[in-house]
Amino acid sequence: MMTILLTLNRLCVILLFSLFFLNGNAQSPTNLTTNIALTAPTETDFAPSAFFSSTAQIVAAFNTARRAEETQLGLPANSLGNLTLPANYATFSPNDRALYLINQERIARSGIAYPGTSAVLGLPLEGVESALVTTAQGHASYLVTSNTFSHTGVGGSSSFDRVNNTYPSVCRKSMGYAENIYVACTSSATTPTFLVEQAVFNWLYRDSSANWGHRKAMLIQNDDIYLAPPPNTLRGYVNDHGSAASEGFLGIGIASTAVGAYSASCSGSFAGHVVVMNIADPTADASCTFNTTDALPVHLLYFSGVSRQGKAVLGWSTSWEQGSLGFDVLKSRDAQSFEKIGFVRGNGTSSETNTYGWTDEEVIPGQTYYYRLRQIDANGRTELSKPVSINIETTDRDVYLFPNPSADGRFTLVASGADEISLQLINTAGIELPVRAVAGTSSTTVIPRQVLAPGLYWVKVRDAKGRVQNVLRLLVGH
Repeated sequence: MMTILLTLNRLCVILLFSLFFLNGNAQSPTNLTTNIALTAPTETDFAPSAFFSSTAQIVAAFNTARRAEETQLGLPANSLGNLTLPANYATFSPNDRALYLINQERIARSGIAYPGTSAVLGLPLEGVESALVTTAQGHASYLVTSNTFSHTGVGGSSSFDRVNNTYPSVCRKSMGYAENIYVACTSSATTPTFLVEQAVFNWLYRDSSANWGHRKAMLIQNDDIYLAPPPNTLRGYVNDHGSAASEGFLGIGIASTAVGAYSASCSGSFAGHVVVMNIADPTADASCTFNTTDALPVHLLYFSGVSRQGKAVLGWSTSWEQGSLGFDVLKSRDAQSFEKIGFVRGNGTSSETNTYGWTDEEVIPGQTYYYRLRQIDANGRTELSKPVSINIETTDRDVYLFPNPSADGRFTLVASGADEISLQLINTAGIELPVRAVAGTSSTTVIPRQVLAPGLYWVKVRDAKGRVQNVLRLLVGH
């Protein structure tokens, strides 16, 4: 039997008292005019709502919705960009997937001036906070066990009560938004793989029945103002905790029922699957401790490397960065033990494509090296990339050795400005061997300080600033 979707959205309790919103929300995006319909099977399993069974559908649906928003609200074509997902997105936890999607939607609108508004601030949420996850999960579990679908929870608590009770009063600020809830009804009791993506999409793009209150809760920046009754104002975030490039905490809870056990929202032949989203604004009080995690600090489009002119040349690109401090460049000879050889600064928070590079001159032709990136966000969290391997190719140089082959390892290096260079003699194991060098006008005679075994050696030539200029092959005993 095919799975059937029933989407029911509910507005936060406080939003039920007002049905009209001012479009000119300070630093927040404008509401849509109509729900955005999806097409099966490329964008959803069950049109026109969101029910995803693949990451390809998720990407197609969100990008279709962005194009529709641009059309509805008179924004320049493609101004909201395109959603992309990391290759390992499906392995993220539901909380990290929700954080990723919500932050991509917030960042995508950064700097966009909707008609009648100032430019959107577009800051991403700081991260998933474990205590808030517990709060969200508690309400999700309560809804399925009590067979209800409401913002009223245990003991008659409101969403604001639950979020406020998550932290001591000195550790959180009051906000005009606290919670979104969502339910999907399916013929199976198994929780849909991409349930949280369904919830995020419907809150953002199919929320007209709730007067776009869920959308506003996900995209709110600072103030949100009602038309009626004026001049009431709902507080958004006060960006005084953690990095200035992010604000606010997220917590997601998910709970499912058996088939026929959730009559509050689903008919007798269906199971219910509930998603609860809570948001909170922490204070900067030094006595407060929070346990936050986030998804990848950046989304790598690629990371690759090649051998060029006796050097290892690395390149990588990101499609977005969230509070990205930068990248440690790590190197290994055995693909097991890596050491840091450099650092490349990131672009903070960006929804644009950024390209980076690093050149490693400390290599020996004929050898294979392994490199990986350690991505670091502004909060000190890290993520390792997959390693890439580079075999350093041998190249001809402007300088040359003679005799080559050498009977005993003695040789003369001929090069212009030989009195301004230094050199190293290195065996195939990468070990530098001691030598005595006698510099002339345009050549340097090199005498090994030990007996060399027959075989291949490398001569690395550096300029006066210590930069590697040439790496030459030397054969001994042949």
